[in-house]
Amino acid sequence: MHAGHTLAIAMWAMTALSLGLVGLRLYTRIRIVRFVGIEDHMYAWTGIFMLVFATCIQVAVHFGLGRSFWTLSPDESSRAIFWTYVANSFAISGNALAKLCMGFFLLRVVQLKWQKLALWFLIVVTVGTSVTLVVMLWNQTTPRKASWDVLRTPGEWNIQIQPMSVGLGGWSSACDFFFAIFPWLFIMSLKMPRREKFLLASGMSLGVM
Repeated sequence: MHAGHTLAIAMWAMTALSLGLVGLRLYTRIRIVRFVGIEDHMYAWTGIFMLVFATCIQVAVHFGLGRSFWTLSPDESSRAIFWTYVANSFAISGNALAKLCMGFFLLRVVQLKWQKLALWFLIVVTVGTSVTLVVMLWNQTTPRKASWDVLRTPGEWNIQIQPMSVGLGGWSSACDFFFAIFPWLFIMSLKMPRREKFLLASGMSLGVM
């Protein structure tokens, strides 16, 4: 079993876990809470994007992802790279949706103006950087096909995507820590038993994991 198969197995395991959590959340919101907000729709789409991402990775593995580049035919290498581009597009978009899901949920419960402004800033930056990275991913070269069909399509590289990718990864991690800390700033002021406050805040802080 080569590295591609290991990657595919890991992706499908993570996808199964993610879809299980999505299903539990939707069941709780629809059957128990009986309220479905915009963040719940985004949460569901995050699960769908994760499923599409894993499927695209599986297709890329079929064409040679994880094997030595030099053992692949030009057609195999081209298709493997192309499908990793498709997979990464859904991964970037799904990651943004996950952040927006938490952001819109918190916007419904916070009261202070600075808290709302902080959440809107996070939402706008997340959407802007994610859309920019996807556009950059598909427009790295002229012609566009040269970035994945490197052996048969000569072209010119116009964009260095690595700094933006690292920047978005850092921003995503910062958002996770922000969402882990932010609930503690307002949950303690809510009128509910202290034990419930700690359970709610702790549950919302699990994103750092």
